[in-house]
Amino acid sequence: MYQSLYRKYRPKSFSEVVGQDHIVRTLRNQIKMGRIGHAYLFTGTRGTGKTSVAKIFAKAVNCLNPKDGEPCNSCEVCQAINTGTTMDVLEIDAASNNSVNDVRELRESVIYSPSLTKYKVYIIDEVHMLSTGAFNALLKTLEEPPRHVIFILATTEPEKLPDTILSRCQRFDFKKIPTKQIAQNLERICQDSGIQIEQNGIRAIALYGNGSMRDAISLLEQCASYKEGLITYEDVCEILGVANEEMLFSLLDHIYEKDAVASLQQLDKILSYGIDLGNFLRSFTYMLRDMVIYKTGGDELIEILYGDQETIKAKSQKYSIGFLTNALEKFTVLQREIRYAVSPVTLLELTILRLIRPEISYDMGSLIARIEELEEKINKGYVVTKEESAKTHEKDELEKKVDATKEAKEEREEIDLGRVWLEVKGILKKERMMLYTFLEKGVPHLKDGKIVVEYSEEDALLVEQLGRPENKDFIEGVVEKVVKKRIPIEFALKKSEEDLLIKQVKEFFGDGIDIEII
Repeated sequence: MYQSLYRKYRPKSFSEVVGQDHIVRTLRNQIKMGRIGHAYLFTGTRGTGKTSVAKIFAKAVNCLNPKDGEPCNSCEVCQAINTGTTMDVLEIDAASNNSVNDVRELRESVIYSPSLTKYKVYIIDEVHMLSTGAFNALLKTLEEPPRHVIFILATTEPEKLPDTILSRCQRFDFKKIPTKQIAQNLERICQDSGIQIEQNGIRAIALYGNGSMRDAISLLEQCASYKEGLITYEDVCEILGVANEEMLFSLLDHIYEKDAVASLQQLDKILSYGIDLGNFLRSFTYMLRDMVIYKTGGDELIEILYGDQETIKAKSQKYSIGFLTNALEKFTVLQREIRYAVSPVTLLELTILRLIRPEISYDMGSLIARIEELEEKINKGYVVTKEESAKTHEKDELEKKVDATKEAKEEREEIDLGRVWLEVKGILKKERMMLYTFLEKGVPHLKDGKIVVEYSEEDALLVEQLGRPENKDFIEGVVEKVVKKRIPIEFALKKSEEDLLIKQVKEFFGDGIDIEII
């Protein structure tokens, strides 16, 4: 009989468990040192290995030939647990056995000694589904079970468990499995099962497993059934209902080039393939996130969420950090808002248009994008004064100001403020958590050789607290550690966006001068 891949490749020993090293190490040491508890709580999202680890633990504590805390998987006890033919290890689904009577039957059964094993192990899955009465009935048994009984409670929602239950268990939190580790395990499964699939396809499946190994393996099995022979990256994207890299980068190119018609046409093309809007937004946001982190931190990326590192490096060279950050912020907000939108596609189109035409949006990210555009035009000589054509000597003055602007810009760029600010906040998070919390709400930028951190009017109290000499000196000292020189810091309330834009223009050309963009 055919067996699903996720069942066939379910881990049978601690060494096969992926992404939960902190839990595996603790449980193995407990077994080796004979410090086995009577009640455990395994929490975490679906597909992270809670039930699998529970069964491995049940084998390990009962194995006739254990080695270094691992079950042998060949003795009579391990074989019986693997095949589910022993009544000494019971897996109970609390979703369908959640009444007081069900728990009473369990209480009556625990008093009997195991028939084959040393310990009787009860694995209660989705334990948060038990009723209040059932929890109360379980409480006393959980606190003082017979010496031959071990309880393992598994749940995806630990916050729904009573504190009286939580306090009687050793809690282990299963984290989402990193995409890279999921991809490595999928590659091993493909080699063992004879599944031919492109590397990009494996990476896409791992990404959309969203930290769940079981979900990722199920997606792989679905793709393996799609066709015989080599499964391409495009095949995987079609099965998952997601846009491929070429589609996403093409859309981003059109947005960066401020081509509204081409951008909306590309979006329409993407959606015409039946691609799920949520999947599209997730892919696009992951791609932007990877490029922003690369532009900020270089080769020190922790993990690429979309595509491969070489592609992200190559593509990100084309875009400015301001454009990418603005786009990432807008699409992150869009992901939150779109679920409540009457017309999600219209909201998506509006977001794209706001990136193309920053003047129709009044948030700080759009304002920065407009200023960057103005700086670019100044550097290319597209911004001139009306008086220039009549008064030739003013041309020299303008060139001096443009040169001064370039020099000021080059001076600012000596410091990678984005990277510096991340390091400063990282240090403060460890040493002065309160100051870190205050800085999180501010927007830093360089001005006249100092760092100005701006806050909205509602955060006036934060500006007052940060402006205190002891706090200000401490933060300046942290900055000095990072950049190896003292830079003054100023905390201020930001002006309206219109005033700020006017101020930026006047800083370029001086007061009382008319500007015409041609």
